Amino acid sequence: MPVATGLRAARSRLAHAFPRRLAAIAALGLALRLFYVIVLSPDVRPEGDSDFYYVLGRLIAEGHGFANPVGFKLFGRLEPTALHPPLYPLLLGAIAKAGVINYYHQRIVVCAVGVPTIALVGVVGRRVAGERAGLIAAGIVAVHPMLVTADGAIMSEALFGMLTAAVMAAAYALKGKPSVLRAGVLGVLIALTALTRAEGLLLLPLVAIPVAVRAGVGWPLRVGVATAACAVALVPWTVRNADVFDRFVPISNNNGSLLVGANCRSTYWGASLGTWDLFCVPRRAGSNEAATAAIFRKVGLDYATDHAGRLPVVLGVRLLRTLGLYNPIGYARFAQGRESVMTGLGLAVFLLLLPLAVAGAVVLRRRRASLVIFAGPVVVALASVLGGYGEPRFREPAELSVAILAAVALDAWWAARAGGRPSQPAPP
Repeated sequence: MPVATGLRAARSRLAHAFPRRLAAIAALGLALRLFYVIVLSPDVRPEGDSDFYYVLGRLIAEGHGFANPVGFKLFGRLEPTALHPPLYPLLLGAIAKAGVINYYHQRIVVCAVGVPTIALVGVVGRRVAGERAGLIAAGIVAVHPMLVTADGAIMSEALFGMLTAAVMAAAYALKGKPSVLRAGVLGVLIALTALTRAEGLLLLPLVAIPVAVRAGVGWPLRVGVATAACAVALVPWTVRNADVFDRFVPISNNNGSLLVGANCRSTYWGASLGTWDLFCVPRRAGSNEAATAAIFRKVGLDYATDHAGRLPVVLGVRLLRTLGLYNPIGYARFAQGRESVMTGLGLAVFLLLLPLAVAGAVVLRRRRASLVIFAGPVVVALASVLGGYGEPRFREPAELSVAILAAVALDAWWAARAGGRPSQPAPP
């Protein structure tokens, strides 16, 4: 009895220690992000998508709604837009409405988005491989230069990463204790992820449905609830788009300019191979953004079809650019809204973590653990890159899976080195 009592007391102390340690790691992550913005990159200015989001957030705060920032800056026109999904601009609009209008000050505020990301990754790591693995995973996300710079930039990847981590945590919750409510929560979180970056919708078939099915008896109801909850959460934005564009636009009009800018001569040959070229986007005709997007989409797809023989090379370079293996110096120098040295360090850290992540996946398979929750975000990142263009910032969802799997490998190595057993997965 005394031995059993002592073991229970030890477990209780460990259970209470994990939240404190995780909170300390999250606080460290926030401090690093603030240090990055305030000390290392205070002079970074908005450009490209960063400028689009920043201006759109201000327009929303001023009561103009979702008006195209490009048309507003160039011509003073307030034309409706769905060029990007709405959730991140809404966040920036709320920040601006609260009185934080300056770009630099907004960068400081959005650093806070990284805190729940760190915590959620720690929770998922704990769930899959125990407390030590969870703390290691949280530590990786806290200090990873690529994720630090993402959270310190006015770009949607920060919020996208946080919501992806929330989806992973909700998927593990559904897997551990299947219920209709948990399926619905997972569906809503996936909708919010898609309303941040459209490719997030892929998490429904890649993560939610497989997890709901594998959870056992009653899976058809759980699949139906997750799908319905996701669809219902998308309805308000889709209805708004149908009203202003007279077309079905479930999430965004971005795929038009994306496809035409990624599929043209300069991105199929030469120095810009595998990237996106603004000069390939035709001059917009008319004020209906959705109609223009449909035209652009056809032009881009036609070019890709007509040059199908070149696609293997283009797709390969898109992937290499995303991995940081093709002209990494060029990307680090011109990364949107990010400091170049930290961006370069982020590329190096990712390449160090990648083989560890592969080892972690092998460890989990040997333990007969499913990898579907980690594979989903990786496939989302690959789909975004192969269907668009190559850029390391699109790795954001995959970075979280890589961090957790690398933590599993490091935990197993630590246990083997100490002659003990790896930490055990936490109960659901």
